[in-house]
Amino acid sequence: MPTEFLFYAIVGPIAIVAMFLLLIGPHEFGHFIFAKLFKVRVFEFALGMGTQVVARTRGGTQYTLRALPVGGYVRLAGMEPGTYDDPDGFHSKPAWQRLLVLLGGPGVNFLMAALMVTGLALSQVSDDPGKVIGIFTDTPAYSQGIRPGDHILSINGMAVKSQGDIRRQVDQANGQPVAIVLRKSDGKVVTLSITPAFNAQAHRSVIGVATEQPFSITDALYAGATFPWKTITGIVAGIGAVASGQIPGGLLGPSGATGAIGIGYITLSAARSGFPEWLYLVSVLSVALGLANLLPLPALDGGRIVVVLLEKLRGKPFDRDREMQVQRFGLVAMLALVAFIAYFDIQRIVNHQFPGLH
Repeated sequence: MPTEFLFYAIVGPIAIVAMFLLLIGPHEFGHFIFAKLFKVRVFEFALGMGTQVVARTRGGTQYTLRALPVGGYVRLAGMEPGTYDDPDGFHSKPAWQRLLVLLGGPGVNFLMAALMVTGLALSQVSDDPGKVIGIFTDTPAYSQGIRPGDHILSINGMAVKSQGDIRRQVDQANGQPVAIVLRKSDGKVVTLSITPAFNAQAHRSVIGVATEQPFSITDALYAGATFPWKTITGIVAGIGAVASGQIPGGLLGPSGATGAIGIGYITLSAARSGFPEWLYLVSVLSVALGLANLLPLPALDGGRIVVVLLEKLRGKPFDRDREMQVQRFGLVAMLALVAFIAYFDIQRIVNHQFPGLH
């Protein structure tokens, strides 16, 4: 079976479905877990949309898997007509509990992104500053057979314990040969005598290798913990660039707003590059989903958060039927926007205008 066919028939669809599940599942679970914690009655926890495929009821909650893996939802008592006054409903709980239920979805999105990036970063942990990760052609090291994957164990009798050790020994040699003990990628240990060459751009003598930057477990944990915030600042900066006209084509251009179809297309591109690239993309999208849901718009978590805060300030609830009408209007408007953006996604794909994964 050709590799290309295998990817588009099996691997690609799995990558897209898994991406949506890793985005939607944790988001809805965030709402669900806080609702359960505060004893809000949960009618249904659903993954997917459309036709019901599997359903199980436990503890008064129906757990459902539906046919289209592009969404999900949690149905809470008190948020549907006829249940507004339910003593175990959402609106019967204190404002701070309602806020945590609403913030739970975006919060878990941010947490998932941090955990995924931490996992990726932990796979890069290394304390081997002598590992050669790059070699420049037409240099003394290249001519002596040093290649990426080799390990420089010592230079002039000094063990390599940091990236700076190699540079210091080369500088101290003043152009004279240096003795390098090298472990080749096949495990064989050799000793080489290499004469550094003067590099005009660097204004110093070099042998022509790039070695790995040590990356600790602490570095990995820090990278994961700070990832959501750094991604949010990047997204906000990108929105600002679009709004100020710095991005060619604006909101609907090649680098503008992207919907589900465009996200699926980008996910395929990332999956072709490998699992780390795919997982990193999912991490970025997880932050984007959490941030988008905090926007103060009807039908989004942010819109409901605004309602809770305004009710707290005014000291009395809004008319629930009117609130529901506003939420429904917001949902219709959002679906219309999704369809609108989908048209431009398809146009970008057909015209090969997607900028790709950076």
